[in-house]
Amino acid sequence: MTPATPLNSHQLIKLLELRDFKTLRKTFKEAELADIGELLSDAPLEASIAMLRLVPRNRRSDLFSYMEAERQAELIEELPDEIVTSFVNEMEPDNRTKLLEAVTEEIRDQILRRLDPEEESIARQLLSYPEDSVGRLMTPDFLALAPDMTVAEALDSIRWKTSIPPEFLHYLFVTDATGVLLGEVSLASLILSDPTNLPIQLVMKQTHVTLTPEQENGEAVELFRKYDRNYMPVVSDIGILVGIVTADDVFDVAEEEATEDIQQFGGQAVLEYSYFQTPVLTMVRKRVGWLAVLFISGFLSGHAIRNYEDTFSKWSFLMFFLPMIIAAGGNSGTQSASLVIRGMALNEITAQDMWRVFCRELSVGLVLGLCLASIGYFLPGIWGLDPRIGVVIAMSLVCVVIFGVLSGSMLPFVFRSLKLDPAVVSSPFISTLVDLSGILILFNIFLLMMKFIPFG
Repeated sequence: MTPATPLNSHQLIKLLELRDFKTLRKTFKEAELADIGELLSDAPLEASIAMLRLVPRNRRSDLFSYMEAERQAELIEELPDEIVTSFVNEMEPDNRTKLLEAVTEEIRDQILRRLDPEEESIARQLLSYPEDSVGRLMTPDFLALAPDMTVAEALDSIRWKTSIPPEFLHYLFVTDATGVLLGEVSLASLILSDPTNLPIQLVMKQTHVTLTPEQENGEAVELFRKYDRNYMPVVSDIGILVGIVTADDVFDVAEEEATEDIQQFGGQAVLEYSYFQTPVLTMVRKRVGWLAVLFISGFLSGHAIRNYEDTFSKWSFLMFFLPMIIAAGGNSGTQSASLVIRGMALNEITAQDMWRVFCRELSVGLVLGLCLASIGYFLPGIWGLDPRIGVVIAMSLVCVVIFGVLSGSMLPFVFRSLKLDPAVVSSPFISTLVDLSGILILFNIFLLMMKFIPFG
């Protein structure tokens, strides 16, 4: 295996079984840490521990940060205390906070007690902020410059700052003597500044976009998306700079939120771990609740059909078209709900847009219903049924689709006003409403036509 060869967990495990430690050491020395971290997260725990020992010592702590939180928690329980302490002490504060959130409270306390006093203080401070807040995402590693400092003095200060990771030296801030944020300056502007005796306050630019530690991390995602930044300063209520949030941490939050929405919209509770790392019984528990709700709603649909038993017994061909009509309404409703829920998540749609969405979806539903009706009208003729049945099917499709898109687009507004997550409850309610409405619409349109134009 050469460094150019794509890494593969099966190949690594095979090399481990063959005791080809030379190749493994070379691979772990030259490969990207992100790739190694992904592979060691996917490998069996015992193999992961064995391969971790073959990683060069100067790369192990950084590699540990690239592993999935679940695998980090497993390694903490299996590795010797001194190794765990070394890893966690050298982790960046924001990554360490993610790890401490993933382990049990007992293990968290054990880790905190083993940290260096300074690192322990930082870790406890970040954990003191509310869960899912910006404070849990930020790192206190930043370089603050004084406004009256010259460019030359600032560059000298940067060269001697060994306590801050090099990647954070791209984010340079200007604060007063009390720590209040005044502005920010890029490393490039300092290097290109001429003359070098200019004070920083003449080179810096004011900071107009900031975060606070108590803000929800979802708000941080929106601000990063809006202003297209790769970092943002975090300030206290009185403007004191307390940390920074970088884009990579915000990307993780955005991914988690999208995953939660998708899982919830599918009618299940959110999984704490990845699919394969979630126990089967936990998977069942997460999914059985809404399945039971939908099952009961299916009984209600059956009860509705029972009320039209006489109609069914005489005109049994209606049963052939019922699944098609219900599916058309359910699919159109789910489409509308997904668009509105996503628009709400991106703040493109607010509560004030409810009437606009209603009118827009009404128009869309009418056109979609007519498109499906133009197809549905001809389907009964394929089976040699009366052409008037085609009219019933077409009218039913128009009504069901309109009802579906209006239900799907309006329910998220209703649930949000009730302080409920639209992504959680919209899909099951849409299924129930559209099933019932499809049955009622089809049979009542048929009976209405029978009243005025009796079928032979």
